[in-house]
Amino acid sequence: MKREIQISRQTINTAIFLIVVLALIGAGFLIVRRDPALFSGVLARLEGITSTPIQIIQPPDAQAVVKALTAFYTLDYTESIDQWQAGVCALSTPNGCQLIQSLFAPTVRQVVEANQVKTSCTVQAVRMVEESTPQGHDGVTHIWQMEVTLDNPWPGENPTMTVYAEVAQANGTWLLNRILFDQEAARFAATPTP
Repeated sequence: MKREIQISRQTINTAIFLIVVLALIGAGFLIVRRDPALFSGVLARLEGITSTPIQIIQPPDAQAVVKALTAFYTLDYTESIDQWQAGVCALSTPNGCQLIQSLFAPTVRQVVEANQVKTSCTVQAVRMVEESTPQGHDGVTHIWQMEVTLDNPWPGENPTMTVYAEVAQANGTWLLNRILFDQEAARFAATPTP
């Protein structure tokens, strides 16, 4: 004799609901194991607090641009222009240092002294816009689009600016080769970010 087991629709719905919830918890657990930072970001959003920014490891050429531009845009009227110049040149190629000394130092000195500038900055790599091997150059150069934010801009200067800088390898080390002038950078500004 066959006996039928009767299960109510509510019991079936409850069982399906529990299976779905367990599957979602299991999937969430697997995702969190693969990327723990994702979980902290979700919690921060749920709790309405900001999470600690995740440090993204940048390639050595981008790191070189960040260091050099940080030195370039960290200005203090109480220090000599020679100190500023030495700090920037230490992170530059010989050609880059020559450009700093001949083209930038006089202008920077004028601006810093006239406005009694004392500022530091935050520099962030946005993207590499060009990789090339120039004629007569031993190695590869990269041009990076950077975002520079001054913590105390002088009058007439925007706190955040886009800067394009070229780095080159010298003896296996990436160094600043030059900061592009606005006319040179215009061709990259028109290129959309991927």
